[in-house]
Amino acid sequence: MNRTTPELPQRRGTGVTRRRLLGGTAALTTGLFVPTAAGGTALAARRPSRTRLSLPAPTGPYAIGTVSLHLVDHARQDPWWTTPHARELMISVWYPAQGAGRGHLAAWMPSGALAHYRQELTAFLEQPDGPPGTPPPPQVSLDRVDFPITHARQGAPVKRSARPYPMVLFEPGFGLGRELGTTLVEDLASHGYVVVTISSTYDAAAVEFPDGRVEPARPDNFPRPNIDMIRRRADTLFVLDQLGALASGANPDAEHRRLPSGLHRSLDLHKIGMFGHSLGGATTAQTMAVDDRIIAGVNLDGSIFPDFDLDTGPGEVEKELARVAARIGNRPFLWLASGGFGPEYFGSLVTPFWYGLKGWRRFLSIKGSTHFTYTDLTPMLHQLAAAGVIPSAAPVGIHPHQAIAAQRDYIRAFFDLWLRNRNTPAFDGPSARHPDVVFYP
Repeated sequence: MNRTTPELPQRRGTGVTRRRLLGGTAALTTGLFVPTAAGGTALAARRPSRTRLSLPAPTGPYAIGTVSLHLVDHARQDPWWTTPHARELMISVWYPAQGAGRGHLAAWMPSGALAHYRQELTAFLEQPDGPPGTPPPPQVSLDRVDFPITHARQGAPVKRSARPYPMVLFEPGFGLGRELGTTLVEDLASHGYVVVTISSTYDAAAVEFPDGRVEPARPDNFPRPNIDMIRRRADTLFVLDQLGALASGANPDAEHRRLPSGLHRSLDLHKIGMFGHSLGGATTAQTMAVDDRIIAGVNLDGSIFPDFDLDTGPGEVEKELARVAARIGNRPFLWLASGGFGPEYFGSLVTPFWYGLKGWRRFLSIKGSTHFTYTDLTPMLHQLAAAGVIPSAAPVGIHPHQAIAAQRDYIRAFFDLWLRNRNTPAFDGPSARHPDVVFYP
């Protein structure tokens, strides 16, 4: 993986392919295949008839609910269409819920999108990775794998509160849908946040709409991350506007489906944060740079991309990233990076922005983690390996429980500090609770 652009892993002899990015498994799955003494690969012992994947339980005191909304921006032409077509998005809202038993538990991913994603993930797990001559991995079948059920009740009423809840937006990485951040999103909601997750249609591997239509990715501009970032930023700004309409009592859902009771009263439009993984982290920074409604941001192991191509004249990218930081001003920014490495390790798509920030900032990195530690694939791939669905191997990166606990704790502490004004010692320095987390200036 090219560490200066962790969003775009390179593969010798073939370059970057979108398939290696869809589902986020490009970096993680390499370590899941173990050569046998004969030079081939071997599956683990016979696995059970079915394998059910699960997500770690949220740690907060609140039950949680969720609802998905279909948003249509009639004022904007969809950039992936050459004929007139309004831009369509799917978002999910996660929130503290009233009562633990109302409504059914929501699926991790809608069934139509999941059927597509299952095929994509299977293709990744079977794809050779490594120098020429690397033995191909064995065939993998996910047909008897049940993907997770979330901990959120579908459409449950919002828990009543004396004041609205602070709100956080989440943007996934390139080629990933909003579902891949559920482990972190659910935990924030269980601690009293409303979290809005966004799938950018035709960038995400598959987006399912209420009528059952599934829109797969359209890699028309791949691999031009600046173009994707610009499109995602526009999506995010539109979502912010629609959340404002929702808070005013409107129903922005295109089908005007019934909203959870109390949802419109639950949004604090004066306390909005945002976080994102990989390209979603770049989108977080760039959205903050153009819209001061977002008062605090978190980047999960992403680079920062300018509005123009990366091959623009010498020094222009670095100057633009410094200007992005200047436009953010004094608003706080947290960076969680992989591998235990500091800003300089990630190169010119990180350092000009990072050192250009003038407000509160912290750069933390988790030793032993990978780029995709910051997604739901961490618990799921470990479970697949343990069940023998994919070849057995030593753990991939840091133990998932340690990595997930660290991410949850620091992300929540950051938003507690800046959206709730709650003092926390979490950022004073290294912690015995999270010994794998390294602090950098």
